[in-house]
Amino acid sequence: MTKFKIEITYKSGVLDSEGDATLGALKTLGFHVSSVKSSKVYTIETSEDAKKVEEMCKKLLANPIIQEYFIKKL
Repeated sequence: MTKFKIEITYKSGVLDSEGDATLGALKTLGFHVSSVKSSKVYTIETSEDAKKVEEMCKKLLANPIIQEYFIKKL
């Protein structure tokens, strides 16, 4: 079995409402923060190869229109 870490982020120019809300909350609490970006991270243990993991991203885990993903073998 192989472990993969998959990070999914919004593409540049796509509104990240969760990141923006977190930024606003941090500023309200008095923290000096200039930017917050949200992402999802999945750790998958599988007998599949990296090509199949990429297929998982394309078919289910990420929306290729507004998101990009990064796969790292652990």
